[in-house]
Amino acid sequence: MRNALLMLLAGFVLAGCGSVWKGPEAAPVRKPDNALVTGQELKAWGPVNLLQGLKSHCCNGVMIEKTAVTFWGEAEIAELQKYVDDTTPSAPVYRPSSAVMCHGPKYVSSVGREARHLIEGIKKGTYPVSQCSTYDLQFSE
Repeated sequence: MRNALLMLLAGFVLAGCGSVWKGPEAAPVRKPDNALVTGQELKAWGPVNLLQGLKSHCCNGVMIEKTAVTFWGEAEIAELQKYVDDTTPSAPVYRPSSAVMCHGPKYVSSVGREARHLIEGIKKGTYPVSQCSTYDLQFSE
């Protein structure tokens, strides 16, 4: 009887320990770099995280796949509005189809410009909205 009780108690302890395991850990999210950023990554990162990644990757261009950004909306635009006046240097973005690679000092962007570029993309439903965010994109301000 005592052995059965100990085995039952041990079973409860082991069952409790097994429920703590949460499964495999999520893969780390990379920051924008010289590799193509996909639409799936844009969705996973969100526009503010993308903006912060562009800031940390200054000042080389970041190639981003043209993506229908219907998964972003007014809430993301409201968050991005906080950054539109930020003059901190940032990486510009460009499409894989762009003839302009957006590299070098003349293409350096700012956090504010990239925030406006993201806002424009959300409003139009496509991001990036131009071939190079610092070369052929004019904002009506």
